[in-house]
Amino acid sequence: MEPVRAVIFDLGRVLVDVDFSRGLFPLLVDARGPLHPGQQLARQELFSDFGTGRIDPFEFHRRLCRMFNLPLDYPEFARRWCDVFSEIPGMASLLARVAARCPVGLLSDTDPLHWACCRARFSHLSLIPHPTLSFEVGALKPDPRGYREAVRRTGEKANSCLFVDDLPANVAGARQAGLQAHQFNGPADLEQRLIGLGVLPQSGAIH
Repeated sequence: MEPVRAVIFDLGRVLVDVDFSRGLFPLLVDARGPLHPGQQLARQELFSDFGTGRIDPFEFHRRLCRMFNLPLDYPEFARRWCDVFSEIPGMASLLARVAARCPVGLLSDTDPLHWACCRARFSHLSLIPHPTLSFEVGALKPDPRGYREAVRRTGEKANSCLFVDDLPANVAGARQAGLQAHQFNGPADLEQRLIGLGVLPQSGAIH
């Protein structure tokens, strides 16, 4: 196994927490009952279009409000759409320690509104100089295009990069793309993996 020379992080539920029971998401239901398969597919396709940059925030607002009959103007919609994020204790300091020792990257399935909100609220994201965002590259994980671009932006080879994500499918996709990968299970667990790989020293452990 190659030594790890760069670490690429996922955003949601890795660098910041996400709670989809808050904000706009509880409203994305049909008052007549559970969404039928056609509605679920339409919602999934709309979210995919937004997350891959095929539509802009204003078109997303228009189509989502029409789909779910939401009487929300754009500012209220944007505020509620972004009201899902919070800090994961320990991750800001862990990212800073990693960034002090090797290049760090980001590969996230996100959209312009969520990214702008996170960048404004969570200062530790500024430690990542060249994030790879799905709405810019036009691909969602586990599409190999995203992994390749994230690796390219670190300046390292794929087999020297460690990718950290909370979802098994994305971890598997990273490995298929030639990266080393770790499924996130909290800051302390990740820290121990990074120590084991020689990315971090033994001292300064999270408790």
